[in-house]
Amino acid sequence: MSLTITHTDSDGIISAYLINKYVEKTKRVMFSNPMRIKDTIARSLIEEWEIERLYVLDISGNERALRVASIYDSVVWIDHHEWEPSNNYKNIEITIEREPSAARVVSKKYGIEDPVVDMADHLDQNSPINDIEKDFRDMISSIRNSHQRNKEYMLEKVVFEMIDNDVKTLIEKNRNSIDNFRLEIKRMEEEIKKNVIIKNINGKRLAIVETDRNIPVYKIQEMIDAEWDILVVIYSRLNPRYPYWKIELRSKELNILPIARLYGGGGHRLAAGANIFDNFELDELLRAFTMLYR
Repeated sequence: MSLTITHTDSDGIISAYLINKYVEKTKRVMFSNPMRIKDTIARSLIEEWEIERLYVLDISGNERALRVASIYDSVVWIDHHEWEPSNNYKNIEITIEREPSAARVVSKKYGIEDPVVDMADHLDQNSPINDIEKDFRDMISSIRNSHQRNKEYMLEKVVFEMIDNDVKTLIEKNRNSIDNFRLEIKRMEEEIKKNVIIKNINGKRLAIVETDRNIPVYKIQEMIDAEWDILVVIYSRLNPRYPYWKIELRSKELNILPIARLYGGGGHRLAAGANIFDNFELDELLRAFTMLYR
């Protein structure tokens, strides 16, 4: 018996679908991110103690996460983010390749041919080529935004429904949710545009957006009219008890991974992010850009 832990974005959903349709139908699909992966694996061991094999998809890990995962009889970890694990566990098989999507790595590893892999490539590169791909991405975002309490259940449902339904069918089943999501994003557009700050640092144009809104980075990218080399989106979650900031970085050419790693995050050369639980100062971030990109 097996279990899947994957990321909550379109690539993570498609990667989980590929495993469950072509490799092995898992008992459950759980969702996580690099910040929470250790805790998610630990929770899975408690809630699903009879599981023997674990699949971790589209999530960069760390030594502690690997140590916890090693309790399982067998672990298959597949990713496309840039990290170099020190794997000292014979029961953990790690496959990391620099591909446009984790779904592409899954398909190569298991010899899977499915058109949704191309869609995962396009969406994870923020380059959808048609309305179906845009609708699918917004469908996943609408679930993440509108179903906070049962988000994991709804996303898991999408993974399993993809096995027996084509993407168009799923989109139409969720059409109202997609439309409502787009209306809500449209209402935020003016506010986001007013919050855009352009900074010139060593000849590079930084577009900076600070917001407490729950809006995907790709939607913010669509709203910014000004030219930029690097986009910095700062999500403030100022809960009095647990304040934290989430930083998302996007670049057209420059490698922004060092900035994300400076704050304990990770990702890709052109798309990275980090979560900050200490005090965050924008000036400190700008100084880091000044030092790293001379």
